[in-house]
Amino acid sequence: MIIFPKGFKIGARTVKTVIAASLAIFIADLLGLEYATAAGVIAILSVTNTKKSTFKSGKNRLLNFLFAMLLSTILFNLLGHHVLIFSLFLLVFIPCSAAWGMSEAIAPNAVLVTHLLIAPQITTSLLLNEFLLNFIAISLAFIVNWKMPNFQDELTAREKRVEHHFRDLFKRLSFIMDKKIEQTHFLHKVEDLEGYILDSLVIARRHMDNKLSGNTSGSYDYLTMRATQVELFREITEILIQIDMTGQDQQFQSLEQLFKAISDTYARDNNGKALMAQTEEILTHYRASELPKTREEFEVRARLFQILQLIQTFIQIKHDYVIESRV
Repeated sequence: MIIFPKGFKIGARTVKTVIAASLAIFIADLLGLEYATAAGVIAILSVTNTKKSTFKSGKNRLLNFLFAMLLSTILFNLLGHHVLIFSLFLLVFIPCSAAWGMSEAIAPNAVLVTHLLIAPQITTSLLLNEFLLNFIAISLAFIVNWKMPNFQDELTAREKRVEHHFRDLFKRLSFIMDKKIEQTHFLHKVEDLEGYILDSLVIARRHMDNKLSGNTSGSYDYLTMRATQVELFREITEILIQIDMTGQDQQFQSLEQLFKAISDTYARDNNGKALMAQTEEILTHYRASELPKTREEFEVRARLFQILQLIQTFIQIKHDYVIESRV
C-alpha cells in the first residue's frame, strides 16, 4: 500500500520551516503572548528559498505590519469593531500593499488585524503582542535560513565546462563547412549548451541570493554574457549551413582560420582584442576582393559578411565583459 504520493520528499526547506514554525509557537507561548499559534503560521510563510529573499520578505512584513496596525487602529477606533469595517480595511490595505511591492505580507498581517477586530478595545499591550508574534516568526525564519549551501565550486566547474564546449563547437565549425558532420546533430549540441547555460544561471542566481554582502554576481554576470554569445553562435551556425560551399575553398579559408583562433584562445580572461583585429582584417580583405559575378556568389558574399559581423558582436560582448569586470 502506498502511503505517500509519488514524488514525496522531505527537503531542507521543509525541515527548516518545521523548525521555525515550532520554535515560533514555543517561544511565543513561553513569553505568554496571545494567539501564539499565529507566530507559527507567519514563520511558515516567511521561510523562503534563499537568504536574501527571506531577509527582504521579513523586512517587507515588518514595514507592512506597521501600516496594517496604524490603519486598522484608526478605522476600528473611529468606526467600531465590525466585519464591515474590516472589509473597508482590506479595501484600502490590499491595494496599497500590492502597490508598494509587499503582496507577500498581506495574508499574515491581515490575520493579525483580525486579533484587533475581535478585541474589546485596542491597547498598547495588544499592539505589542502582535508585533512580537511577527518579530519572533520573521527572526526565526531568517535564523534557520542563515546557513545556506555555497554553489561557487559548482559554478566554477560549470564555467570551465561552458568554455570547453564553446571551444569544441568552434573547432567543429570547420567540419560543418566541409560537410563532414551531420548539421542537425551539431545544432542539437548548440541547443544542449544553451540549456546548460540557462540551468547554470538558475544556480548562479540562487548563489547570489544566498549572500547578503560582497560582490557575488561574478558567475551570474559571466554566464549571462555566455548566454548572449550562445544565441549569436546559433545564428552564425544557421547562416553557415545555408551556404553552398562547392568551389568556395579560398573564400572560406580565412573564416576557418578565424574559427580555429577563437577555439584556441577561448578563455574567461581573454579580452578579444587580437580576435577583433583578425576579424576586421578578413572583412577588409573581402571588401577589397573582386565583386561577385553571379547571384550565387553574391549570396555567399552577403552571408559571409553577415557571419563576420555576428562574430564581431560575439567578440565585442566578451571584450565589454572583461573591461567591466575589471572596474
